[in-house]
Amino acid sequence: MNKPIVIRSVLALILISGLWLAWWVFGRSPEAQVRAAQAKLIKIVEKRDWAGLEKLLAPNYTDAFGHNRQTAIQDGRQVLGSFFALTLKTDQTTIKATPGQGVVSMMIRLEGNGIGFSQAVLGHVNQMTEPWVFHWSNPGRWPWDWQVNMIHNDQARLVGRD
Repeated sequence: MNKPIVIRSVLALILISGLWLAWWVFGRSPEAQVRAAQAKLIKIVEKRDWAGLEKLLAPNYTDAFGHNRQTAIQDGRQVLGSFFALTLKTDQTTIKATPGQGVVSMMIRLEGNGIGFSQAVLGHVNQMTEPWVFHWSNPGRWPWDWQVNMIHNDQARLVGRD
């Protein structure tokens, strides 16, 4: 092998990788950043990763039920903790984003099985005809700093508290 050609090829590959990484960090549109954050949120909820969810919910999180970040996670544990398996199927997603703010609207259907009132949760969520709306903000400068400020659905109610 010709050593100078190998060195040039490796340097070119490093340069191309560096340019791609710089674009990924600083060049993606706010819409693409919010789309990635929303996909991360869905996966975190499916896994019921409460520590991950706490990082994604803004410190000033609020919703129509009067939740703050901590009480939303507590109720999430209670409502989703009875599932053995849980999948969120999303549809009709619309994203509106500007630098620092974004809104995602999407239909969500649940698939899963569990004990307790998990079937009531499935039934309630899956009969909704209105989309879930997620309000995002990015208080930092990095594309991974997006946080959810509010989640709402006009048809949502706390199961067992009707």
